[in-house]
Amino acid sequence: MKKCALFVTTGFVVLTICCITFAEPFAKGPYLGQTPPGSTARIFAPGLISDRRPHTWEAWGTFSADGNTFCFNGPPGGICVTENTEQGWTAPKRIMTIPPSSACCCLSPDAKSVYFVYSYDPAKRFSLHRCTRTSEGWSLPHEMGPPFSTSRVFGGFSFSADNSMYFWGLAGSDEERDFSVFPFVDNTWLQAVDFLVDPGGRLNGRHPGIAPDKSFMVFYSIKPGTQGGTPTDLYLTLRRPEGTWTKPRNMGPRINSRYHEWGASISPDKKFLFFTRATGWGLDSNSDSADIYWVELKEYLPESYR
Repeated sequence: MKKCALFVTTGFVVLTICCITFAEPFAKGPYLGQTPPGSTARIFAPGLISDRRPHTWEAWGTFSADGNTFCFNGPPGGICVTENTEQGWTAPKRIMTIPPSSACCCLSPDAKSVYFVYSYDPAKRFSLHRCTRTSEGWSLPHEMGPPFSTSRVFGGFSFSADNSMYFWGLAGSDEERDFSVFPFVDNTWLQAVDFLVDPGGRLNGRHPGIAPDKSFMVFYSIKPGTQGGTPTDLYLTLRRPEGTWTKPRNMGPRINSRYHEWGASISPDKKFLFFTRATGWGLDSNSDSADIYWVELKEYLPESYR
């Protein structure tokens, strides 16, 4: 399978794709046959998913609940999926019905839908879209209507195992809003419920990566002066039994760096955190690059949360 160069620019992201030739299947075993990382973040599947060459861009990686489908933004210039078969993992294939300038992709737990952010009219807001898997392939995307009519979807989102969707906060003043959840009940999403993880702290968090059982969450903050002076760092908060959240804590130098960390997702077994590390926001194709990283969560979580 050959992947060819493509440069895609939006107001937020530049995707730069270089030619790579893969045999198919190109990997075998859980997590694409990769040796699990320790407590220091490492690039995920270098040469298979993450292209280490300058000015390439892979981001927003998520696994399905059974661990047999992986979805990410990247080569060949859009949203790609690889699946674990009896013969091994298939080479990543772009979902051709999804526009190449889409961002913030997220795979549903059952791997039957891919959600992403896109604007068909650059003058209008970005909105949430979905493609569904059919017997003939992936459907054309359609815009998600109420209750998802919001301009805040570009802050990123994720799913819990019960298909509830977690977003950057949608309602209230900045002082009263951290994040929101759309509960999934009787096969439909209910209106968003706002919740606080940093009352009065003003971390200004984005892109909540929720654990499958909703027991903890990782998000990024763009608050100035975060660790090492980086524009963004990842933070962890735990959900208490009564439903409140612990004070978010910076995940430290083994995960955060002098670059941008964002786009957190939690593996279906809760063992690993996946995230994007980038040199910038993708606005400059001559300098910005991004790769997907992963790290073992054992040392970052109390035993009862693992």
